[in-house]
Amino acid sequence: MTNPLPLRRAFARDDLVFAALAAGTFVLAFVLRYPSLYEPRWYGDEGIFAAIAQNIRHGETLYSQAWDNKPPLVFFTYAGIQSVFGTGVFPLHLITTLVVLATQSVTMLIAFALFGRARALIVGVIVAFLLGTPIIEGNLAMTETFMILPTSLAVLCFVRAEQRRSERLAVYATVGVLIGIAAAYKQVAIFDGAAIIVMIWLQRDRPHRAIAAFSAGFFVPQVILAAFFIASGAFQDYWYAVVGSLGLYSELGPSNGPFLRAAGYLPALIVVAALLRRQQQGGVVDLRDFPMLWLAFAVIGAMSSSLPFPHYLQQAVPALALTLVSKPFAREREGVTRIALALAAVLLVTVGYGQFSLAYRERHQLEPVAYYHTFVSHQWGTMSDLDYDYQFDGKVAAVDDIVKAIKRDGRGDTAYAWSELPWLYPAGNLTNPTRYYTSFLGEIVPGAKPEILRDLDANPPAYIVISNDTYAPFGELEQFVEGRYSLVHAEGDWRLYRRASESRSQNPSKAAMPSPDLRLSSQ
Repeated sequence: MTNPLPLRRAFARDDLVFAALAAGTFVLAFVLRYPSLYEPRWYGDEGIFAAIAQNIRHGETLYSQAWDNKPPLVFFTYAGIQSVFGTGVFPLHLITTLVVLATQSVTMLIAFALFGRARALIVGVIVAFLLGTPIIEGNLAMTETFMILPTSLAVLCFVRAEQRRSERLAVYATVGVLIGIAAAYKQVAIFDGAAIIVMIWLQRDRPHRAIAAFSAGFFVPQVILAAFFIASGAFQDYWYAVVGSLGLYSELGPSNGPFLRAAGYLPALIVVAALLRRQQQGGVVDLRDFPMLWLAFAVIGAMSSSLPFPHYLQQAVPALALTLVSKPFAREREGVTRIALALAAVLLVTVGYGQFSLAYRERHQLEPVAYYHTFVSHQWGTMSDLDYDYQFDGKVAAVDDIVKAIKRDGRGDTAYAWSELPWLYPAGNLTNPTRYYTSFLGEIVPGAKPEILRDLDANPPAYIVISNDTYAPFGELEQFVEGRYSLVHAEGDWRLYRRASESRSQNPSKAAMPSPDLRLSSQ
């Protein structure tokens, strides 16, 4: 009779080794992200999210009184972090690091379920590297950084359900709810959901009930959010932000031309065609094929806008890591199918290079070696705080200087800034009396400038900041300030104005008033 004790010891030893190596991947992820905890307030999108969260915590209603063209969960997430831990970068990036570690663990669980322990460890290293370094801005707290956790959880639930051949519709409804939550961080999560639907359709003889349950689950978060904004009287503004403004925003970047736009969709079509061909020839399509299908659809979402922001690529990180360990070419027996998949891979690289290469040529913040060298130099005292801030962006110093000037003056805690300095609001604990924060939004949103003037006239802030380094000038604001505000301090490319006496502010010049027919109607 065989003694089972040595066999059990061998399994226990293997479990310990795997657990230790898995823990090592999490340590690697934390070490790579550790410098991000000490970054200054520099990144514009983080500043916008933090500024809007600041207004939410001060009682303003999202979208009707504080507006950006992103879905609501990122603002509520920032507001929650600020309420508990404050408005600094350290707590923001620490919580984001925990979210990234959770995403990494979920992705490793998917890899473990599909490919086993060894490849799960490789996936952990890939995710740690891509979401820990600045190469695709994985060290920031972006909408994609939060979105990919519920997306990965949805895929894990889907994989588990399909492996068990579950007929429980509640499971697929849960998968849909998770994708719906992800879409409430960023709309492009619908492409991850599309990959799941296609895989259900490929694998099941009767996929309609599972797809219907998934779809119903997806709409649950959307209905809840719609009801919330209907109750708060901000539904029209919410709808314009998450749906109506998408076309406007997606066209802002450089034109990629019809080839690059079409090429973004071709990999998904190629992968679906390859899987269908295998089925038609009597082959099997199983869950080990899902990673490349997921990647192809995730890339559509990542490249749905032509703007060259590398953080868009975070959406594809879990799918990319899983695809790299899935050995998709080895699973295909036909040469023509392998060539088709190779073409899909080439298209992915080509489209990615065409859209994002400009950022890597112009932005030194994306260079990982320089990033870590800067951090070490600062921590060891060989680089001053000011030099460290300038390694990221000169706007850091501008924000600090403006906040110090406002605190020295001490005449109020409301301010409007026509600038690209949204970090002013959380850094100075200031409230914005208008819906728009940066010159970028104020310029591109139709009717925004007249609405800004209307809001400033109705609720004059204590301070107005005007920067020359803006997306576009705002001559009407200059007229508005004249006679109503006094110059307090000017430095570099910015000017700080303080509101004049109440008696003067109640008699504004007619030239400063916005024309009624120019004011922004409800979106």
